[in-house]
Amino acid sequence: MLTSLRSMAFVPALLIAGCSGSEPTTADDPMDDPEPGAEDPGQEQPQDDFEDPTPTPAPADDNYQPKLFSATRFGVFYQVTKDVLDEYQAVDGKGLPKVAGHAWLITQSHATAYASKGLADMVHRRDDFYYAPAFDLWDAKHDGWQTATTAQLRTWAHNFRDAALAAHADLFTFNEAPTTTGTSASIRVKIATILRAIHEPDAKGRVLWGVTYLTEKAATVSAYDSPASDFFKAIDDTSIALVAEHYHSTGFVCTLSETELATHYFAFRKWLVASGEPAKLSIANKKYTVLHSSRYNDGPSGWAGGDSSVTSLATYQKALSRIAKVTRATEGGINRISFAPTSTNITLFGVQPRITALMRWHYVHTGPQTQELSCIDNFGGNCTCN
Repeated sequence: MLTSLRSMAFVPALLIAGCSGSEPTTADDPMDDPEPGAEDPGQEQPQDDFEDPTPTPAPADDNYQPKLFSATRFGVFYQVTKDVLDEYQAVDGKGLPKVAGHAWLITQSHATAYASKGLADMVHRRDDFYYAPAFDLWDAKHDGWQTATTAQLRTWAHNFRDAALAAHADLFTFNEAPTTTGTSASIRVKIATILRAIHEPDAKGRVLWGVTYLTEKAATVSAYDSPASDFFKAIDDTSIALVAEHYHSTGFVCTLSETELATHYFAFRKWLVASGEPAKLSIANKKYTVLHSSRYNDGPSGWAGGDSSVTSLATYQKALSRIAKVTRATEGGINRISFAPTSTNITLFGVQPRITALMRWHYVHTGPQTQELSCIDNFGGNCTCN
C-alpha cells in the first residue's frame, strides 16, 4: 500500500461503548474452540476465479509502482469472486461508496500462485481499491516453516514479494498467525522474520505494506503468556492493518447483547492499549480491524456465519447489521471493518447487497455522526435478530 505510511493521519476513534467484564463464550460457536491444528476455518478452499489452471511463468516485471495508501478509513475483504468484485465496484449507487479518504482492500489467497495480475487489473478498475495477494503460511510451498532457517524464510518472502510486485500488487496479505502465536516465542520470531522480509524494498526500491491476519485465538488476550513486544513491533513496522478474525455463527451474534459483542471483539485492542507500548498503541488506534464472518450457505461450516438451511437471509442480514453497528459504535472500530469470506462458493450472493448497503450507510460521513451508529434507515429492527 505504501511508501509514506508512517506519516499517515487517521481519524481518531471517538466513541466508547459501555463494555466491561470477561470475554463471553458460547458452546454454540465452533470457532471459540477450534479443531486442534485447524488454522483456516473449515479447511474449505475458497473459489478463486483468477487462478490459471495451467500455470504460466510469472509476468515480466514492468516496473509497476504500488499505489500510495493514504486512506483514513477502510474496509477489508478476504476472497472475492468476479461477480462479487463487480458488485462492490458498481458505480450506480449500489456498490461500495467512493468517498475521499476511504479505501477498499481486496485480500486474496491464490491456490497455486502467489499473485494474479488478472485480479489486480480488475481491482484497479477503481482507484480506491487495493489488491493484496496473500503469503499463505500454511501453503505447501512453505512446508516446514516452523523450523526453517532465517535464510529460507527470507527466500520465500522475497520470492513472494517479487511475484506480487510483478503482478501489480498494492499491498501484501499475511495469512495467518496461528493459534499458538501467543505461547510460542519461536513462532512469533518466524512470522516477524517473514513480515520484515516481505516489507523490505526490492532491488528497485519498491515497498509493499501488509495486512496481517490473526486467527481468533491469536487475537485473544488469555492466549498470550508474555507481552510479545517484538512481535507487535514487527507488525506495526510492516503493516497498515492487523485483522482479528471472528468467524462467529448467527446464533452467537444474535444471542449476545451488543455490550457483550463489543467486549468480545475489542478485548484484544484494550489489551494493546493497556500495554502503553508505542507499537501496540499504534496498532490499536490506527490498524486494529475486526473481521466478521460473511459466510451464508447451506449447512454448518468452520467459517461459521449463517446456515441457510436453518437461518433465513432476512435474519442473516439483520445479524450483519448488528455486527456493523457494534463495530462502529465501539472505540477503535469506527474507521475499520472486515468481512470474509465473500467468495460465492461459500457465501450466497444475496449477502453482498447487504454488505454494500452497510458500507454506504456507515461510510457516508467521516466522523461519528448519528447515521453511522444506528441501524440502516435509523430503524432498530434492521439489526435486531434475537
